[in-house]
Amino acid sequence: MKKNFILASLVTVLAVFSSFSALSYDGTIKFRGTIINEGCTITTKDVAVDFGKLSKNAFGGKANIVGISKDFSISLTSCDVTGALGISFDGGPDADNKNVYSSGLAGVGIQILKGSDGNNIAPGTNVPGIATIASNTATMNFRAGLISTKNNVSIGSIDKTFNFTIIYP
Repeated sequence: MKKNFILASLVTVLAVFSSFSALSYDGTIKFRGTIINEGCTITTKDVAVDFGKLSKNAFGGKANIVGISKDFSISLTSCDVTGALGISFDGGPDADNKNVYSSGLAGVGIQILKGSDGNNIAPGTNVPGIATIASNTATMNFRAGLISTKNNVSIGSIDKTFNFTIIYP
């Protein structure tokens, strides 16, 4: 009886260990992350820029910037970080001019300029140093305009929505 018990125990142990040897590694998982201070509260989450009604003739020709441009800003409060903030916009580029955003109308692009120096903010770029946090607040100023990207522009309505991402120091 004792021999049968030892033999049964040995068979059980061998069966358990042989099942472990069948296990293999097929890949790895790497976990990454960064712990940061809480970002700012965006107080102007939804901004509307209305260009109104514009004559097709106002565009004049390729690369002509229409005289109507609109200022807009993004305000942030409760900033738990210090330093300069950046931004990126996710609107796709115009088919004919990759330096401006698509408006949805052929021949018409949306141009976003930095308010501080008037430099163009091209689609898909991270733009640092838009605003500096002071007293836990910051305001990012911009100017948007329409630009012709072809000699002949389409008529119709512009109704585009871009998401933006704040880039923290």
